[in-house]
Amino acid sequence: MKVVFKPCVKGIASVAILISVSGVYAQDVENRIPVASASVMSDGVPPHIDREKQGQSARHKTSIDFTVNSANELVMKKGENQIIPIAQGHLNRIITPFADPEITSTSNVPVKPGECGEFCTKSNVVYVATDSATPLSVFITEKGNEATAISLTLMPRKIPPREIFVKLDEKSFGSSQGFGVAASKKAESWERSTPYIETLRTLLRRIALNDIPQGYTMSQSPKSGLKNAPNCLVPGINVDFAGGQVIAGHSLQVFVGVAQNTSGEVLEFYESACGSWDVAAVTTWPHKVLEPGQKTEVYVVVKQGATQPARSQRPSLISN
Repeated sequence: MKVVFKPCVKGIASVAILISVSGVYAQDVENRIPVASASVMSDGVPPHIDREKQGQSARHKTSIDFTVNSANELVMKKGENQIIPIAQGHLNRIITPFADPEITSTSNVPVKPGECGEFCTKSNVVYVATDSATPLSVFITEKGNEATAISLTLMPRKIPPREIFVKLDEKSFGSSQGFGVAASKKAESWERSTPYIETLRTLLRRIALNDIPQGYTMSQSPKSGLKNAPNCLVPGINVDFAGGQVIAGHSLQVFVGVAQNTSGEVLEFYESACGSWDVAAVTTWPHKVLEPGQKTEVYVVVKQGATQPARSQRPSLISN
């Protein structure tokens, strides 16, 4: 407060008291208030009831890690679920190890033959297309056989269309469910629809064009190789079926491998080098004549279930 006395005016004594509530007074009051640290708002203060409950709930939760598998080749084990990304708004293709796959899902699955919802099956291939961003859960089994199932969680993302190859782990499901595939009635019907030689020609042509005939299934060969893989002996050319493909039907099975010219000169691949008693046909694509270091695919068609014919020996006329 500021008091000002003014002198008398015209002999009349007057006193004027001016009270100032300006910034001078406010500043004086502020200087008298002690400064406190921010810790006084939290030290010794109990947490809010809702926040305390939230913290207790978080401590009791179990941490589970989910890994998205972006690989183009999946090896499925028993009881395992694979989380894989698919293209949202585009068609995706899943190649299964089943001859006639059946889909069980909470999503839009076709209920009538020939109809397609979010899922559609053709031969051993499952096609998936969805505009939703919600994950899709699906079980894939062999039609009429619920013993073996593939469990997938599909994560729609804004990515290009995907093609995914799925096979069953040989150790988990057994060798009969791994790389050997059960006979398919569709494959048998396809193989018998044309004469034998024409069937072999069509089979090799379709595989060279990256297609699989009706009823046939494809699996990946282990990198360690297969015991029953063909044996091709071509001087200067290395033929390897390890890590290749096995495409199986009813009576025919095709081994797909890679041949590479390891010599320093141009060599021709001779199909007779892969010949055996159970081999039905052999060819290469896209090259038959290989430059040094050049590679080509090798297709060897083997007759499934064939047994080696018994041989009778002729006695020698000059041996004792």
